[in-house]
Amino acid sequence: MKSKDSFLRKVLAQKEIGAALPLAILLICVFVVNKSFYRPDNIFDILRTTAFSVFLAIPVTFLMAAGGMDLSIGAVVSIGGVIVGSCIKAGMPISIAILITAAAGLLIGFLNGFMIVRCKLPAFIATLAMQYCINGLNNVWTGGLSINNLPAAFKLLGQYRLGGKLSITVLYAFILVVIGHIILTRAKAGRTVLAVGGNKECAHLAGINVVRTQIIIYMITGFFSAMTGMLYAARFGAVQTSIGNGIELTTIAAVIVGGTSMFGGSASLIGAVLGCLLLSTISNALVLMKVSVYWQTLIFGVILIAALYIDRYRQKILQS
Repeated sequence: MKSKDSFLRKVLAQKEIGAALPLAILLICVFVVNKSFYRPDNIFDILRTTAFSVFLAIPVTFLMAAGGMDLSIGAVVSIGGVIVGSCIKAGMPISIAILITAAAGLLIGFLNGFMIVRCKLPAFIATLAMQYCINGLNNVWTGGLSINNLPAAFKLLGQYRLGGKLSITVLYAFILVVIGHIILTRAKAGRTVLAVGGNKECAHLAGINVVRTQIIIYMITGFFSAMTGMLYAARFGAVQTSIGNGIELTTIAAVIVGGTSMFGGSASLIGAVLGCLLLSTISNALVLMKVSVYWQTLIFGVILIAALYIDRYRQKILQS
């Protein structure tokens, strides 16, 4: 009995179990109900969808590990696409358009960080206000209209497929996850982020520049969000001004389900990837099973609650 209890604790000690267990159960259920889910083209489609979620989950994992929160990432995704599309349509070289988009993301991230860290505004309210500001600017700039007919050279950044099958965006995501995981688990920068999220006072006393660290993480979050908007524009060959609407909530949910603490100090990038894969798989499986769109949101929420309950139960067992 003791060995069983020890084994259970070892399993539950893994932060990623909150995403891994529901994902495994879901994959088994889908296999029983609809085997067409495992067609190669469908798997590649899930991986491509997951890759775009991962682009945002990486910085959000670091941000939440440092005790931060950003509700403006969806709006930054949208305006990132608008900026790159507008610059290209204005005749700028693609490389310059991408650099301007990256700079805009960094600027927005800096403004978020400055308001939260320097001006001491609540992160929830400050980034929500930024979301409204950016969405308003987005609508004024475009009039709500999409930007079409982007050049083929630009579209290759999001549409090229390795071996004619695997989207290039999956490779981008894989490389970024490897780098991010190494930084978070093995590098001094990762330990700094976790220290800031765990206890700001102790981190300050240990010689860490807490203010600078937090602002840099917000800037990185803005950068990744704007770049994700650019890649969405490349993927679709057009800029859809509402592409980022609501994406911040699903990203945060994926990161939390993957084992990152809402209160900072603990994070798992691998878990965040599993969380993104879980959400992408849920959406794809429900479509394949021809579940009515009216039921999909409800089922999606129930599965998320179940995943969060598993994580809560895990923490309770470990603390007992």
